[in-house]
Amino acid sequence: MLAGIAIIILAAILTFYFIQKEQERKREEARVAVNLVAMGDSLTEGSGDEEKDGGYVGIIESKLSKREDVRSVTTENYGVGGNRVDQLLKRLDTQPDFQNDVTDANAISITIGGNDVVKVIRSKLLDATESDFTKANKKFDANLTKLLDEIRDLNQDAPIYLFGIYNPYTTYFSEMKVLDDIIAEWNASTKETLAKVNDTHFISVNKQLEERAATKNGEANPNLSDDLFHPNHGGYQKMADALYKQMVTSIQKGNIE
Repeated sequence: MLAGIAIIILAAILTFYFIQKEQERKREEARVAVNLVAMGDSLTEGSGDEEKDGGYVGIIESKLSKREDVRSVTTENYGVGGNRVDQLLKRLDTQPDFQNDVTDANAISITIGGNDVVKVIRSKLLDATESDFTKANKKFDANLTKLLDEIRDLNQDAPIYLFGIYNPYTTYFSEMKVLDDIIAEWNASTKETLAKVNDTHFISVNKQLEERAATKNGEANPNLSDDLFHPNHGGYQKMADALYKQMVTSIQKGNIE
């Protein structure tokens, strides 16, 4: 009698054990191994991050690694300071390692466009007109389309997250409303270009990075580094937070796998 009861208890314990192990196995299988390829300009490179934490790329890796539904996070950083979209496209076209990493990625982030705007400002200085920026914007959109097509040729499924550009001069030149208009139109055009490609996401950061408080006019933007252009660590944290929110949505929808 006692032996029979012991066998029943043992069987129940073993059944519970194996059910628990199976549940753990399924949970582990459901966890995502994120393989992020970051590409673009100095914002991807992490310029201005005084903590040398790799900018938003290093921060997003750390944030995602803490999630229960993420098994591991690896990142490949193809950010090069000063790159315009045509230069980024050329690198992707000509660098096999870059191409292979894009093919293997299950998430792709991009920062590009700021240097395309700066090129117009530097070439024209105060003589730059709205038509100069409109022309540059059209050229940028054409090259961005080529870049996105190239990425999709290499990788059809990975979500693509493209950061918008921002105005770093809001505290010192708050009266220059024309630059605000240019940035807004540039970002709007970028959104339209992205909308033509599957599983692409525009990550807006201008509100997070620009300092608009009238009382701070003439003071240093607290989100920017000493060069008054690139984000500091706090600024990159805000970029990473915006990216994290969208990437978590992708993970929960099963679009990063």
